[in-house]
Amino acid sequence: MTLPTKSIFRLPASDLNPTLKALNDQGVTLDHIGMLRANNGNNDYARFVGRAFTQTAFPSSTDTRIARILLNKSFVDVCDWVTLYGAIFTRQQMRVALKFPWNEDVLQSPDPWEPKKLVKDTHTAFLGLEKIGNDPLTVSKWIELHPATGQPRFYFSENPWHVGQPHTDVATLSPRWYLLRNEIVPGSTGKSPDDQVKLLPAEYELPNTIAEVSKDILIFRKTDIRLNPSLWARCSETTVKTEKVSGGVWSMVGYFSENGLDVNDWYGGRSDDVGCGAARKV
Repeated sequence: MTLPTKSIFRLPASDLNPTLKALNDQGVTLDHIGMLRANNGNNDYARFVGRAFTQTAFPSSTDTRIARILLNKSFVDVCDWVTLYGAIFTRQQMRVALKFPWNEDVLQSPDPWEPKKLVKDTHTAFLGLEKIGNDPLTVSKWIELHPATGQPRFYFSENPWHVGQPHTDVATLSPRWYLLRNEIVPGSTGKSPDDQVKLLPAEYELPNTIAEVSKDILIFRKTDIRLNPSLWARCSETTVKTEKVSGGVWSMVGYFSENGLDVNDWYGGRSDDVGCGAARKV
């Protein structure tokens, strides 16, 4: 019989002790293992453990369950963060995760810029996480998590121009839900910064850089799709003056190719390559 690629029966012997140690460190004993094996594994305890291992035991609410169904792979919640980055959540963060702020009517409504499509088909929702382990989840931390030797990666991963910028080295996601448009706002290229903002309805705003970067990286991890592969999404912040960049220059994120996600700067001149991102207000 051919085993499925990810069957646990394929676990190498060298991984057995680390796996048992991880369970032991969480208080799992031989008694628990015995309960797991009772009736050849056909028992409620084994089913509960299986749900926990596959992330389906995490608390959820009606709104988050509906959002996950509608957005499909464009939805990143607690179980995705745990699976992808080993994130640890506090009880307060779990309570926030249960309160998805946009109901089904919003997700099923027409996209403001492409009314033949629905919001659920053009947007990504993700839960904001302030830290990975003990480190603030900044753009700089994302670069550390995804070095130039792998995929995804960042274009300026080595000696980045934005060292010392608050929007890349200090700013983190807020502990809340985000709903961002996947691609730039249609018709926003070739316009001035002020004219770009005029394209945003009252319920939208420019995303900040950490949100735009997080969306792009998370969606790539879940789908292998690179959003905005040949365009930049202008964000809400401007630079502070350093040895590498002038002050007052707009931050932008995009041109996501195999060479990496590009966190760059824009002086505000009209460009066919620079549009604006869009984030739904909470």
